[in-house]
Amino acid sequence: MRVAGRISLVYVAAIAGVVVVSGLLLMGRESLTAVGGRFMSALAKGDVNTLTKMSYLGDKSEEDIRKQWDFAVNHAGKYYQFGWRVTATSEAEPNVSGSVRLSVARNIGSGSSYEENFQLPVIMKNGMWKVDVRGISRELYPGLPR
Repeated sequence: MRVAGRISLVYVAAIAGVVVVSGLLLMGRESLTAVGGRFMSALAKGDVNTLTKMSYLGDKSEEDIRKQWDFAVNHAGKYYQFGWRVTATSEAEPNVSGSVRLSVARNIGSGSSYEENFQLPVIMKNGMWKVDVRGISRELYPGLPR
């Protein structure tokens, strides 16, 4: 005989598990558009910490990457102004690599700037998208880390 309104704890645990896993899958993966936007915002603001966390430079240490970004944003590009927008993204291999295409107006304060196309190559490292700074065109920003 069944009693109305009762449910097994196993069913409740299974449903809760499905909800938690679904939420983690949906919220855990950041889009390439968001990655490109966050990187370019940090570059525009001169945010060395964010640039360091989001950069991939092969086997270089985090401290070395931080020093190179500090030089780029506080010395080489201290007065450099640019405007940007993300135009497209593509994943060459899902969850492995991709690129963020940008339209960038360099030297925006000069009055004679125009939009140019650039790309940010991105790769997945330790479950997080990172920008492969070695693959960025040197024309995008003065003193980019190498």
